[in-house]
Amino acid sequence: MFTEDLDAFFTLKSAGGLADPATLQGGATDGVPVLFDAAYMGQAGLAGTNPVALVQAAHVAAGDIGKTLTINGTAYTIRNREPQDDGATVLLQLDAP
Repeated sequence: MFTEDLDAFFTLKSAGGLADPATLQGGATDGVPVLFDAAYMGQAGLAGTNPVALVQAAHVAAGDIGKTLTINGTAYTIRNREPQDDGATVLLQLDAP
């Protein structure tokens, strides 16, 4: 298991870090810091975005799939939860509203 302190990566932008504040439906009221990306994708003549959020594993559970994650005022539905190799983080595949 990865043992490094991830706080430097998951410090909110408002405090000089890289993370965006997010609110998980039914989760902690103080929010969840996420590294959010809604990269543009274009394949086989189709175009769109693939929103994802990297989050510390302790903040989300497998049972959170289908719940709403609100990031920067936009509500996304968690489509999939992909544990990363280090075990300390998970990548959330999100559905745009």
